[in-house]
Amino acid sequence: MSVQYLEDVAELAGVRLLNPAQRAAVLRLLADLPGITVTGTVTDRAGRAGEAFSITSSAHGLPAQYTVIVDPRSGALWGYEEVLTTTAGKLNVTIPAVISYRSYLIAEYAPMPR
Repeated sequence: MSVQYLEDVAELAGVRLLNPAQRAAVLRLLADLPGITVTGTVTDRAGRAGEAFSITSSAHGLPAQYTVIVDPRSGALWGYEEVLTTTAGKLNVTIPAVISYRSYLIAEYAPMPR
């Protein structure tokens, strides 16, 4: 399921600093997934212009758009979000509704603690 790959990419970016070759491999994986579309240039929640890659699916019950936002220069993941697109089911929210998002502001190596 392509949605799971997007979620996994977002999770990976939160726990590991990827080098350029690893970022390129992740982007190639995303490009090859069925149903993934290039949504175009968007502004992430930190105000940065990035490239968005999305899929729309009901994989988790309600129709939602799952999106990763990537730095167009380095390929680093800047953000991930899930947006309900057509119905909120029994949730009391207005559509479209952001139900989850992550922003990655700093990704760098730190010295080993002493």
